[in-house]
Amino acid sequence: RIGDWSSDVCSSDLRFVDIKFDLNSFDVWLKLNSLGNKMSLKLPSKKYKLFEKYQDWKLKNSIQLYKQNNKFYANLLFEKQIPKLKKEGKVLGIDIGYKDLIVSSDKQVLGHELVEIYQKISRKRQGSKAFKRSLKERDNLIGKSVNRLNLKEVKELVAEDLKNVKKGVRKEKRLTKKFSNKLQRWSYSKVLNKLSQICEEEGILFTKVPPAYTSQKCSVCGEICKSNRRGKIYKCSCGNVIDADLN
Repeated sequence: RIGDWSSDVCSSDLRFVDIKFDLNSFDVWLKLNSLGNKMSLKLPSKKYKLFEKYQDWKLKNSIQLYKQNNKFYANLLFEKQIPKLKKEGKVLGIDIGYKDLIVSSDKQVLGHELVEIYQKISRKRQGSKAFKRSLKERDNLIGKSVNRLNLKEVKELVAEDLKNVKKGVRKEKRLTKKFSNKLQRWSYSKVLNKLSQICEEEGILFTKVPPAYTSQKCSVCGEICKSNRRGKIYKCSCGNVIDADLN
C-alpha cells in the first residue's frame, strides 16, 4: 500500500526483505528475514491502486512498515530522476478555495464536493475514530481532485501562497463559531503540497504568488476594487461579469 504513514513507523532494509510480485492470487509477497536466528516471515499483500503509477520508477532498497487502526501496512518506496523543466507549453493559473477546491484559468472546476466533507468533520468529536475516518476521507478526496487537474501542455502552474490565509479571513470577517469550525478543516496546505509534488514529477515549474488583492483585481481591465466581488460573482465597472474564483 502506498500512502501516508503514521508516526509509529518501523523501517526494514531491503537486504532483509525479498519482494515478489504476482506469484498467485496475491499481488505482492514480502519475505522478511531476521539476522540472528534465521527465521523468516512471509506476508501476502494487495497493491494499492496508486501502485500502477510507479511501474516505470526504480524500486528503492528499503520498505516502510507501520501499524494503523490495528492493521499492518508496508510502503514500497520508488524513485526516479527529476525531469528537466518544460520549455514549451502554457502557463496555468489556479484558485484554491473553500467551496470549490480548484478553479483554473482554463475553467476547470474541481473538488466542490469537499464542502460536504468539511461539514461532516465539523460534526464529529475531535479525536474520535469517526473524526479520523472523515479526515482520511477528506485527504483522499483532495488527492483525487488534484490528480484530475489537466496539466497536459502546461509548463508553469501558478497558485496563491495561502500561508496564514485562515487568520486573514477571520480578521476580515466576523465568522460564526460553526463556520469557523468548518474553515478549520479546509486543508489548502495539502493541496499545495500535492501540486508541488506533481509538478516536480512532470517537469512543471510551480510558482506561488502573494494573494494580496487577487480577489479584488479585475482580470480584464486590472482595476482593484473590493466591492466588485459579491459572493460567487465578480462584477467590474468595465463590464466584466465573471465567476469570482475564475477571475
